[in-house]
Amino acid sequence: MNARERFRATCRFEPIDRPFRWETIGFWPETLARWHGEGLPPDAGEYLAYAYFGMDLRIPILLGTHEDPGFFPPFEEQIIEETAAYRIRRNSAGTVLKEFRNNQSALPQFLEFPVQDMRTFAALQWRLEPSIAGRLGAGWEQHARAYNDAEVPVVAYVCGLFGLARHLLGFENLMYAYRDMPELIHAIGAQWVALHTALFEHIAVTTTVDAVYFWEDMAYRNGPMIGPPTFREFMSPYYTRVIDCARSLGIEVFEVDTDGNFSVLIPLFLDAGVNMFLPFEVQAGMDIRAVRQRYGKRVIIEGGLDKRVLAMDFAAIRDEVESTVPLLLRDGGYIPAIDHNVPPDVPLKNFEFFLECVREIGMAGCRG
Repeated sequence: MNARERFRATCRFEPIDRPFRWETIGFWPETLARWHGEGLPPDAGEYLAYAYFGMDLRIPILLGTHEDPGFFPPFEEQIIEETAAYRIRRNSAGTVLKEFRNNQSALPQFLEFPVQDMRTFAALQWRLEPSIAGRLGAGWEQHARAYNDAEVPVVAYVCGLFGLARHLLGFENLMYAYRDMPELIHAIGAQWVALHTALFEHIAVTTTVDAVYFWEDMAYRNGPMIGPPTFREFMSPYYTRVIDCARSLGIEVFEVDTDGNFSVLIPLFLDAGVNMFLPFEVQAGMDIRAVRQRYGKRVIIEGGLDKRVLAMDFAAIRDEVESTVPLLLRDGGYIPAIDHNVPPDVPLKNFEFFLECVREIGMAGCRG
């Protein structure tokens, strides 16, 4: 099987020759810096590291990400203030933030957001129009036809609806807006639908997309940032419309990426058409064995292995893999991976041992 066939079969709970290899969603910059001193080739940045470690790659169609709400054109980046300790800038999402130079992985301080009310949303709404030619590029048709023959899965990356609203308003302002400006939140949802249904319809004319990946990041350790009633009112209708459109075009897999404990939202996402999740953070109380037991083949699982164990000894790493991977592979619909980026306290040799364990046990699981 090639990687595309393997991915499709995994998501359909069909037999596979071996598990799809994507054992981490990423690496902290400090992790790669450490590993360059432990034997990782100096030219192996984040994307090349996936290939170096023998993972099954993907072709991304970037319609939005955790840093890109889907604006076209993006805001022009602007340096507002710069010192030896920090830099204040307006980014391409229109947010003014303060970044500290001594810690690349530290969250910046958010100072200003592009939307405060319906008027300011209307002023930038044109950046969320489909604008097909500009968004997909002049060479889109040629590239898209080539994607049909690709041996790796083609994944459309989307900034999710909660993610978009948080980009526009900021987290705290968004929490108030659900109560005080519901018409604004519904307007954002309607524009999110208009943008992505138009894009999917255009993309489907030329190429086959294997999955849609929604970035949300909408939960903390103790639970989601919004509860089920708010989700049902402000997210369910819009997710349903986007996924119904995409499914009618032949797309089968709809994956939500959110950190934290999102257990109470799983059934709501499922009702809206989502069928895959990651990364299932163990330290937030997510247990993929319990998720599989409760939801069965309604949920495709990616992640769920405790990243903290990778900084321990080899025995702890093997125990973590053996306690989870064979059970999840038994029924299919599982991509073994840790529950977030690889942190910098993990030695390169430990990560390499982790990969050996996952792949050895994964092959045995497929044979079994």
